[in-house]
Amino acid sequence: MARLLTFLLSVILTAGAAAAAGPWEGTWQVAWPNGSGVLVLTQDGAAVSGGYSSGHGSVKASAEGLSLAGTLAQEGSSESFRATLGAEGDSFSGQTETGSWLSGVRIAGTHVTAERLMLNLANPRSTMQSFLEASNAARAGEAEALALAVEAIDFGSQPEWATWESRPPAARDLFEAVDLATFSLTFIPEVMADARVELSLPRLDGKPPVKLELSRKDDGSWRILMPSAEALRGLSAGEQRPADAFRQLQSPRDTVRAFLEGMARWNEGGTAQAIGTIDVSGLPAVLQSNEGQLMAQYIVRILDRAGLMPLQSIPNFGSDRKPFVLFEHPKGRIVIEPVGAGADTRWKFSAATVQSLRRLYRAVDELPEAHALDDRLIPRSATFWLRDRVKAYAPALLADVPIRGRLEYWQLLTALLWLGFLIGLAAVLGRIAAWLLRRPAIASHVTHERRLGAAIGIGLAAAIGFQAIPLLGLAAVSRQYSMPVVGTIVIIVATYAVWKLLMAISSIVQTYAERTESQFDNIILSFGTGVARLVLLAAAGFSLGELWSLPTTGLLAGLGIGGLAVAFASRETLANVFGAGILLGDRPFRTGDRIIAGDVNGWVEEVGLRSTRVRTLYDSLMIVPNGKLADMTINNLGARRRRNLLTTIPVTGGSTSEKLQAFTDEILARITSDPAFVPGETEVNIATINDTGVVIDISASLHTKRGWEFRRTTHQLYLDIIRMAEAKGLYLGNGAFGNLPLALLDRLRLLSTSEHKLRHDQQNE
Repeated sequence: MARLLTFLLSVILTAGAAAAAGPWEGTWQVAWPNGSGVLVLTQDGAAVSGGYSSGHGSVKASAEGLSLAGTLAQEGSSESFRATLGAEGDSFSGQTETGSWLSGVRIAGTHVTAERLMLNLANPRSTMQSFLEASNAARAGEAEALALAVEAIDFGSQPEWATWESRPPAARDLFEAVDLATFSLTFIPEVMADARVELSLPRLDGKPPVKLELSRKDDGSWRILMPSAEALRGLSAGEQRPADAFRQLQSPRDTVRAFLEGMARWNEGGTAQAIGTIDVSGLPAVLQSNEGQLMAQYIVRILDRAGLMPLQSIPNFGSDRKPFVLFEHPKGRIVIEPVGAGADTRWKFSAATVQSLRRLYRAVDELPEAHALDDRLIPRSATFWLRDRVKAYAPALLADVPIRGRLEYWQLLTALLWLGFLIGLAAVLGRIAAWLLRRPAIASHVTHERRLGAAIGIGLAAAIGFQAIPLLGLAAVSRQYSMPVVGTIVIIVATYAVWKLLMAISSIVQTYAERTESQFDNIILSFGTGVARLVLLAAAGFSLGELWSLPTTGLLAGLGIGGLAVAFASRETLANVFGAGILLGDRPFRTGDRIIAGDVNGWVEEVGLRSTRVRTLYDSLMIVPNGKLADMTINNLGARRRRNLLTTIPVTGGSTSEKLQAFTDEILARITSDPAFVPGETEVNIATINDTGVVIDISASLHTKRGWEFRRTTHQLYLDIIRMAEAKGLYLGNGAFGNLPLALLDRLRLLSTSEHKLRHDQQNE
């Protein structure tokens, strides 16, 4: 421990950069292996000296810039150290000659632990109380308090406790053994004629009591006699619980300890832990969080005024299920009782306690001001801050409104003023929203902009206004008297506003996509909008259920059972909804693609949750169920990478072998020289010879997916072919020749009709 103390002193000396007399002067919280403490240092030039706040150990060192070197003396032993001050002058790090580390930070003013936990060794009772308070504080995270617990112990001349390093761990082990017992401090004598007293601390689990001895020293102070290492192990017999076992709330003591820890870490995640020690099951689920926070604030403030007995006076064994009264007053009680049965049992502040906390706090608030708890256990609260201001300047407003004692006049007055402000705010926000909705870029996508603007204003004002309900401590009252009705109206208005905004956003995005070359798929937009609407309706429904205290689990179960019946009755509708998901996942087409699927032939306009809209070749609108469409074989003409040209040219007169060869070569050259056609995929051949003439087949591919480009290119090609035929004296079909045989005319009409149908089906887009 001498080395640890040296570390602490070194760190403190190093960390004291902000003091007026020198960078090392001040109060420091230091830490070293297995311990910590508070050092107070003074600096005079280069000379630095000081010691522990407990009075044990002294430091003498020399400062040079940011470095400090010196010696720590403790109980006849000494050890040298070196430490370095941080650039800010508020922290340090160092090392002793034996290689142990040390660190520390500057403490502004008097350290709260040293100020709050003062050792009183005047008699056996005060000594035990000081030991318990310091040990409980050290276990709760105030590591420096362990040094005070060590000071309450007489380690004697036993060799295992000869070094300071061995004493803090021994003090912790002794406290863990004492913590197994449950006893009142009144059980310990305050006045003793003898110089030694033996204590037998009872255990509620029926096991042998924890035996301790206290002795009076020559200076009149009393201290706990530290047992030998073997006897210390026998006190607890390996029964120490896991460090976090108290959070399981298996006894009243666990509950109080978990509650205090949660309050100490209120803003660092401890809120839920503190609320978890309170039985809020009697409150509606929608209120349990906000009202639970308020109840926790009430409890900690009542205990701060009324006082809190040492944790070891609270039962640590809960198998008898007997409620424990932590505090009692004519206006109410704070009771901890078991909740649940069997392995699920948890000890919590009772539901009856929750009901009486408001009037109990009013009663203790009239007592003379006193603070029994550490300030860090009492987090800031807007509710109590406002109440304190009212108490200071208008105490008459603290009287109860005759509503079952759950509302004070200042809360009612503040709520009415706040409501008036919100009404004005809703009107202003509604006008602003309506003005924005009338902007040219938005107006064409919105209908009833004034109505929508008013809904948006009400929704925003309500969202702001609801934040004040827990701040004013009005959650329970508003829930009972106004929240269901007002909340229902707000939810309906907000749902309407969000619904209309979803439609406007969908329209804006779709318009933007149509005006750009973006590959944005409108199928995702229409499907996503439909899903968002369903989610909005579901959220509104569950919000209304919570608002009216409809059990969520029962509602879900009802939806499950009812859903089976609805699913069976409307299986085709559900199949269409799942079909929309399949179309979205497989993506067989996009909006604007022309598809052929069974008797469906047209351009896709929209994919909804239930059906797909297709514009047919005759400009009619076909509504196709998604389930049916998802099961069809879909030919997506819009997904073509190119377009194929398949046509025949009937040569009915004027042909010779030389003319036909030259004619086909010239057609091939014409097509291959045109960049609109795919190179290497063109064929021009004589297909057949019959009694009407010679038929030439042309097969080619074009670099286009658009119908109008295909038609324009082939139009020019056909004109060029006609000119080639005229130049060579070839007769094509009967377009310019009227004296052809009837059989030839019928043949040409047949070829023209079949070709026209093929081209109409495959190329007309």
